[in-house]
Amino acid sequence: MRKAVIDTNIIVYDLFEDSALHDEAADMLDQLAKWIIPSIVVHELVWFLKGLNLKAEDAYEAVRQYVLHEKAVLRPVSTSDIERSLTAIVQEKLSLARYNDKLILSVAAEEGAPIASFDKKLRKQASAAGLPVLPAAYPA
Repeated sequence: MRKAVIDTNIIVYDLFEDSALHDEAADMLDQLAKWIIPSIVVHELVWFLKGLNLKAEDAYEAVRQYVLHEKAVLRPVSTSDIERSLTAIVQEKLSLARYNDKLILSVAAEEGAPIASFDKKLRKQASAAGLPVLPAAYPA
């Protein structure tokens, strides 16, 4: 399979082997040739791991295994991503809570890549914007 913009939940499900969607996340990452990881996803992952009270050393190793992986391409959020995301939030009259998702959508649009996510709201927004989502068979 080709490349995809990776949402935080794909990494979280892959990271924790006892999670409900671990096998699906692991298979997806295995099948992709390139993981485009927006910088916001790295921040979300760190905040998630902090919420689990993971030791800094363990969080460090967890994050490194994804951002330094041979398939990974860390994609910094650009000024245009920020502008596009905030504009969409204002125009669509959304909560600022949707900001991170809008950044991921912006990166996917710029990269011309599908979004890999299990998040139903993000998947719905991506489909509405004409962006493909992975896994395709996951319920919207």
